[in-house]
This record gives sequence, structure tokens and C-alpha cells, in this order.
Amino acid sequence: MRRNIVIILCISLILCIVATGCKKKSKPVDVAKPKLTEEQVKTAKSIDIKMLRYEQDLFNIDQKNMAAAFAAMYRKYPDNIIANGAWNNQEMLESIKGFINDHTIQDIYKETEAQYADMSWFTKEISPALTLYLTHFPGEQIPDFCTLVSGIDFQMPQVFGYQNTIFICLDMYLGKDCKFYGQAGMPNYIAARCDKKYMATDCFSKALVYKHLPDKTLVTVLDNMVDAGKKMLFTQTMFPTTDPQDILGYSKSQYKWALSHESAIWHRMIEKNMVYDKSEDMARRLIDETPFTRDFGNDSPGRLGVFIGFQIVQSYMKTHPGTTLKDLMNMTDSQKLLKESGYKPN
Repeated sequence: MRRNIVIILCISLILCIVATGCKKKSKPVDVAKPKLTEEQVKTAKSIDIKMLRYEQDLFNIDQKNMAAAFAAMYRKYPDNIIANGAWNNQEMLESIKGFINDHTIQDIYKETEAQYADMSWFTKEISPALTLYLTHFPGEQIPDFCTLVSGIDFQMPQVFGYQNTIFICLDMYLGKDCKFYGQAGMPNYIAARCDKKYMATDCFSKALVYKHLPDKTLVTVLDNMVDAGKKMLFTQTMFPTTDPQDILGYSKSQYKWALSHESAIWHRMIEKNMVYDKSEDMARRLIDETPFTRDFGNDSPGRLGVFIGFQIVQSYMKTHPGTTLKDLMNMTDSQKLLKESGYKPN
């Protein structure tokens, strides 16, 4: 009888573990919010997102009347997309014609339209994040969003900001198995990040965050890691239900590897004097997009400096619960932040 009870308890435990995904989801760091006025609360709850679809206007332009069409588009789009008077430059107009009539570019546009003709899902996904953004940064203006087709230019950022507009290269979010990526010679580790699920978070971590980072020259590897960690925490705060690995752009297995080796990573960084290294090469090895972090072996994920920076910044916020996101972003002394974070992975 006792043996049967033990068996039943074991089966129940296994089912419980399976049902909960084998591991309890980690809770994001609680970040203090500034006190808002009634008007600021109202503004945060009633946002209106403006979406500009440049690629749709461009690929459907009247090619017989390009100059007039571009002049009309100039009134609609930011001047970094269409410069004032550009429609009078015949050479430029011919170049644009060549781009939109290129068979490969047309195929890329068609695939982009097949996936993203309707962007209502995006506005629905990013609206709560923008509401949170206004609660942490009251008085700020939410950005407009402008979609583009770059022609699979993976040297170009997937998203970038200009003034109060965030530009999204939709053809860089067609899924890791998109045939155009292989044809363009895109490395697999970059293609892995070309997923729809990263689009909204990328708008924060790769564009909007730069409005709130101090104008500071990053000197040491620690400076770079803390800067990267701030970007991750900024984004996590706006997307509190998003898994940390998705904030970092890691797969589940990559994130698991980083967590299980966190202590060894940090101790090796200390032992090898990486943390205070001032060389650009070392910073790039730890921060930039790479298939793996070469100082930690071929099984490691890339950008382990970003992961460690995120852990340091989270540790700081946990030990300083009254710190607002604005306070954190304005900090410029990475050494002081590290010291006061109490970061000591086991």
C-alpha cells in the first residue's frame, strides 16, 4: 500500500513538473515608477500609434510620374527617407526605379507583404509597452513607426531611430528559414534573430532606449557591458511578460547555457582582466553579434558580455528598489554601479 502511494506521488510530481514547463518562470525586477499627475496617467492610457508604410507606397508608386509622386510622399515621411527636392534629381529617381523593378527585390517585397500586409498585430503588441514607457518616462512623446524593405541588407540595423520615428526593416523579420537570407549569404546566427517575435522588443532595445542613455564614451569592457545591460533592463521593464531569453535574443538552450555557466563566465572575466580591458577588440568579442563568444568556447552563445551586463544591472536594481529607470539610465559610473550591485554569481 505504501509503495503504491509513493508511486502515485511520483507520477503526480512528474505531471506537475511537465505542466509547469519543468522550471518556474523568473520574475522581472520590480522597477520604481515616478509619481504621475492625473493628466500623465490619462495620456499613458490613451496612446495613438502612427504607422507609416513606406515600402507599400514605394512599390506601388506611379512610375510614370515619379517626381510628382515623390514630392507628395515627402510631405508624409521624415526627411531622412526623402530629402527635400530629391524628386528633382533624375539620377536618384532612376536608381529608385531600378531598385523597385529588380526581380529579386520584388520577390522580397511580395514575401514581406504576404507576412506583414497588416500590422495591426504589431500595434496591439507594442501598445502596452508604450503605456509602460510613458509611466516610467512621463512627458515623453511616443514614437511613430515606419516600415521599410531594405533588400536584405544585413549590414543595416533591423530597426533604428531618427528623431521621433522608429524605422523597421520588415524584410529582416521573415523567419530564420527564409530562402532570401541564404541567397544573400546571411550567417545562421544572424538569421536566428530575424524572427517576428523580436520586432517589438527590438524597437525598444535597438532604437527607443538611445533617447535615455547618457552621452558618454564607453572606455572599458565593463562600460560596454553595463550599457548593454541597461538596454536589456529598459526593454524587460516595458515587456514584463516576455521571457528573458527573448529580451536577450537567445534561444532557450543558449540562455540555459549562459545561466548554468554564469559564475564561471564572470570568474574567467575577472581572472583574465577582461572587465577593465580598454581595447575595442575585447569589447566587440563580448558584445557584438557572433555565433559564439570565442573566449568561452564554441558551445557558448554569442554576446555573453550583454548577458553579464544584464545580470549586473538586475542585481543593482534588486538591491536599490527605489531606483527609477530614469535614475538607472542616467548613471555614468559603471564601476560604482558594479560595486553597489553586490553582483557575485555563485
